[in-house]
Amino acid sequence: MVRFRLYFNKDKETAYLNEMVGKGYAMKNFFAGFYLFERCQPGEYIYQVDIGEAMFQVSRDYREFMQDMGVEIVCTWGLWVLLRKKAAEGPFVLYTDVESNIRHYERIRRMFKTVAILEVIFAAVNLFGVIAGGGTTTVALSAFFCFLLTALAVCFVREIARVDGILEELRGRIGREQPKECWRGGRRPSLFLAVGLLLNGITYLMPAVEESSRMEFPYGFVKGCLQGVALVFFVIGIVNTMRSGR
Repeated sequence: MVRFRLYFNKDKETAYLNEMVGKGYAMKNFFAGFYLFERCQPGEYIYQVDIGEAMFQVSRDYREFMQDMGVEIVCTWGLWVLLRKKAAEGPFVLYTDVESNIRHYERIRRMFKTVAILEVIFAAVNLFGVIAGGGTTTVALSAFFCFLLTALAVCFVREIARVDGILEELRGRIGREQPKECWRGGRRPSLFLAVGLLLNGITYLMPAVEESSRMEFPYGFVKGCLQGVALVFFVIGIVNTMRSGR
């Protein structure tokens, strides 16, 4: 059985895989959003999703450690590592203490930040392709990929904000257990503000187009949409920045 899902949240993905196991379907492979399931006994496995150190592979030490723990590496995709263990062998938890959870989510945040920056860069490249013009098909494809990449960047920025919330909670636990110096920077600017500034800067760098030009409509439309997206990021960034100071 094949099912298509897109998850940026690895915790939701883990819940989905374990839900499917409860229905008698064990995931045995994954490719670009497509999950391949096979029949199994309901609740036979417990799944976990980990984040690796390298693309599409894990180290020998990692593989041997998982084998010693009775854990099967089902497959890898990008930095995602999908794992499972027989439920009869007991609970399956990857990170059992606060410190290891913090390191885990910090790794996830770094990955999301890198991808979000790349998405914005590629979106800008496609935007300039729209501005430069060319054939109708070329302009349409550039516009499509520009909006697609911008939408993906928004998704990753939202995930960064979510992970920041998790990290704040985890660090709060350490703060209660082991008092440490508080951060003295006041309100911490949200990443949404930075993205909004970047997008707004791109619109200011976009050259003017004469009203008589055949590119007036698509150019003006794209520039207006970009300014609208920048405004949305500004508003979200201001709200998140105000919340961070509480």
